[in-house]
Amino acid sequence: MLTFINESTDPFYNQAFEEFVFENYAEDDVFYLWQNRPAIVVGCYQNICREVNVHALRRRGVPVVRRMTGGGTVYHDLGNVNYSFMLRADGALDYDHFLDPVIAALNRMGIPAHRNRSCDIAIGDKKISGSAQKAAGGRILHHGTLLFESDLASLDAFTAHAKNDAFQTKGTLSAICTVTNIRDHLSEPMTIAEFRSRLLAEVLPANHVCVELTDEQRAQVRKLRNEKYRSWDWTWGKTPAFSYEREGSFAGQPLHVAYRAKKGVLSDACIESPFIDAERAAQLLNGSRLDPDGLRKICFGLAGERAQELMEYLM
Repeated sequence: MLTFINESTDPFYNQAFEEFVFENYAEDDVFYLWQNRPAIVVGCYQNICREVNVHALRRRGVPVVRRMTGGGTVYHDLGNVNYSFMLRADGALDYDHFLDPVIAALNRMGIPAHRNRSCDIAIGDKKISGSAQKAAGGRILHHGTLLFESDLASLDAFTAHAKNDAFQTKGTLSAICTVTNIRDHLSEPMTIAEFRSRLLAEVLPANHVCVELTDEQRAQVRKLRNEKYRSWDWTWGKTPAFSYEREGSFAGQPLHVAYRAKKGVLSDACIESPFIDAERAAQLLNGSRLDPDGLRKICFGLAGERAQELMEYLM
């Protein structure tokens, strides 16, 4: 089994790193740990705007990253440890095969973890880990989170309380679960660095090989990061088709907003308000991309100094 050294905390780079390893070390079994600075990571088949408050994230400077596996939305920060398994398999998704060794390792470390639902790990009735999988080329990628000392207030604010039901979509919806940090359940204190080190020692076999990517390989990972994971096409263009409708009050008067989107492109857009030119709104919005920066510019064109107020209703 191989394990990889990856000290990056760039969430875009780390998604590209994982894909690079999965595609280029196809003959090897892999297990490694990694961490992200604060970021929202959404499943491949999710609607970002349905799952999180995009405006709150932008105000806090927290990026959104789309991963290549399915499943729900998760919040990452440096108090969270992520793990990735890559094993040869017949293509059938099997969570037991991957969760069992992680749970056993945690138990040997004195952490009373157990399986909860199909792909979660919990302590008591509170979740400490969610996971997702992808099968390709006779192998399965399984990755998961481990909440060690994460900022649970931010996790809750950005995910659990940010669902926007104005978006009607067939995309994957995240489950809302009560969570806890592993650190709060330790019998003896442990730093997150110690936790990482002990977890690796418990999971990896004695004959494992430690690998560090070459400069040329890291350049390929950066290229993948920039061309795919930072791109509009991947992040927003992959959004499943949806319809959106919302009513409210704009400048003290009734407001109605509605549109559809497919492959991240808006259609059938309508804004009804005494303060908005409906015809111009339709012209600007129809054919535009589901993109916070682009839509904000449109809102400035329609509402001037009230652009942010209108933007809050638009996505």
